[in-house]
Amino acid sequence: MRSATTRLILVISSLLIAIIIAMQVFWLNKTYSFEKNEFNTSILKTIRGVYEDIPLLYNPNIPLDSLVERHSESNFLFQVHALPSEDSLAASLTAELEAFKVFTDCKMALYDSQNNKYVYEKYLSADATKKGQDTAENLPVLKRPYHYVHLFFPNRNKYIIFQMRNWIFASIAILILLVGFAFSVYYFYKQKFLVEVQKDFINNVTHEFSTPLSVIDISVDGLKKPATASQPDRYNKYVDAIRFQTDYLKTHIANLVKTMVAGNYHFAIQREELTPNELLKKVVAQLDAMLAKANGTVEWKLEENNTCLYGDSDNLYLVFFNLLNNAIKYSKNPLIKIETSCHEHFYNISIKDNGIGIAADQIKKIFKKFYRAESGNLHSAKGLGLGLYFAQKVVKAHGGTITVKSIPGVGTDFNIELPYHKI
Repeated sequence: MRSATTRLILVISSLLIAIIIAMQVFWLNKTYSFEKNEFNTSILKTIRGVYEDIPLLYNPNIPLDSLVERHSESNFLFQVHALPSEDSLAASLTAELEAFKVFTDCKMALYDSQNNKYVYEKYLSADATKKGQDTAENLPVLKRPYHYVHLFFPNRNKYIIFQMRNWIFASIAILILLVGFAFSVYYFYKQKFLVEVQKDFINNVTHEFSTPLSVIDISVDGLKKPATASQPDRYNKYVDAIRFQTDYLKTHIANLVKTMVAGNYHFAIQREELTPNELLKKVVAQLDAMLAKANGTVEWKLEENNTCLYGDSDNLYLVFFNLLNNAIKYSKNPLIKIETSCHEHFYNISIKDNGIGIAADQIKKIFKKFYRAESGNLHSAKGLGLGLYFAQKVVKAHGGTITVKSIPGVGTDFNIELPYHKI
């Protein structure tokens, strides 16, 4: 029912969307790594600038790498030989951070190695944050054999992400476009599927109803012939054909109406005492002409007590009719085995045929509305695609279950389990 082209477009579109999202994630990660490196580089430049602004070293030619320790991603330590005043160090740090465009808060502390403590701590609020107060955690004292300045950046990750804002906004915009595109493709696919379902349904209804009507029309013409009245066998043949096709149409119309109601409203059943064995015999009698035409036979293995249960006889009749009708339509020289049995509080009905069978990947779909299993593009046996959907609705409404086992080319076995007692 679904075209291969549509499925291919859907698969390709999904792959493209997945590739674009993966690329966006990859580049966001690359950008984040780049911004982290840029931040670290800017901090090193800031420290070099502080060394140039304030005489902190006895030997200014010492390599910067040997003076700076990165304790963690947000903590930097740089050695000093002299202990600068709080104001001069704060002023120099603030100026250098702004010069190298590091617009995020910083907490500084000066460590005295002789007393093993911080001489002072000060929170430097960047103009961009407009906080103006210390929101950082207390800096832990890190013992070192030398004096150092401890720099802590509490909002480092937020700052880096802020620096990536253009990339992030662009990625969000692309993601929204991709989601919109995905919904559009899904909507297009769903609409196309519904159109194909509707078209297929109309074709099936046309075929399913036109054939019996043609048979009835031909039989009526046959009855109108004067010679027919003098030939009882031919007369009865025409009457039986009309009766069978009329009942066949009534069953399909009832099935269609009940299924539509069941799909849109709460499905209610009218319970009464019934005997499944007798109901099954009634259905087989109704399908006798169709069974004879297909050169089919029915083998019975019924439980001996003719056990009764409470259920909706009309709807269960349609369930059995659908299953047996399918068994005849999809079998060549059908051999249908009907078995009933009782187990504890449940009543089991098994309808097994020797037909074309159902592929494993289609078994879970056969109970969906309008779905018709295909086997080698077999369409000679038409149907509305509602019978099994309706059957499952009815069985579930009775508190029972319907299961299916099938082997392609061997046959199919439907098993219905219904409770004895009234629910």
